[in-house]
Amino acid sequence: MLDQVKAVLNFSAFRPEPDDPVASWKSRFPQKTTALLHVARNSVGYALVGPAGDVTPGEEKQGDYKEVFKELGPIIKSAVHDGWCTVSLDTRYVISIETNLSRKKGSEEALLKDPRSVLHARYEKGKRYAVTHNPETNSSILLTIDEENIKKVEGCCKEQQLRVGRVCCGVYVLLRHALAAANTKKGSEEPFSGLFVICCHGSVCALLQEKDNWMELRSRSDLFSEDLQPFLELIAPFNDRLSPGASVVLACDEPIDGLAEKVGGLFAGHPMDDLTKPGLLAGLLFRN
Repeated sequence: MLDQVKAVLNFSAFRPEPDDPVASWKSRFPQKTTALLHVARNSVGYALVGPAGDVTPGEEKQGDYKEVFKELGPIIKSAVHDGWCTVSLDTRYVISIETNLSRKKGSEEALLKDPRSVLHARYEKGKRYAVTHNPETNSSILLTIDEENIKKVEGCCKEQQLRVGRVCCGVYVLLRHALAAANTKKGSEEPFSGLFVICCHGSVCALLQEKDNWMELRSRSDLFSEDLQPFLELIAPFNDRLSPGASVVLACDEPIDGLAEKVGGLFAGHPMDDLTKPGLLAGLLFRN
């Protein structure tokens, strides 16, 4: 009884449990340090997220992620509260534009529990999904991610006594953030045209929007490491399709030397809004 009274007095009784996926990360771990893990095909990196959402970069190591976890796991475990971390899976996913997906009440919840009922012929066994609907058209952005890979990464974390509180796709999170930042004025009176360029831990997504319509999307995971040329080759064809005066919106999980300048050079004459800042993805995940 005394513990229950104390929990009410210090407000801990009103806080969500750490494993509550609905609650925001900062409310689940008040005054605690956690970690954001980036898992790519051949690398693992991490950053520490402090009690106020401050981000401290950690290490990144190349190699098969199952082996890298054995090396980095104890380091991360010793730095965070109770082993809690969020994982950005930056490999084995697909982002696509789809049309006429169900928008009935409860459809987004059904996509998590019974995706076949929402996707019908688009459904693939062994996949998990997330969706973002265009409020002005019948188009949607669909994230398809490999379930087996999620389970393998969760298993690697468990072996290192790390507790996974959230699994996401960093590119998808950043794309939603960029869309929300640019499409602030909705409706036919002020439609937005632009190219969204997203980069997260070497994975890239480019989305062309013309007067609120999603026209084309190109996405590649594990595209580059230090050499930016594959990244530039993926987005360069959009230069011929970007309408005069349309903007380029850039969002990367972390600043990359020379990337913004090279993107600006590719799309000379188009205004660019660079949303990138240190710890961008970690900060977004912390607040939500």
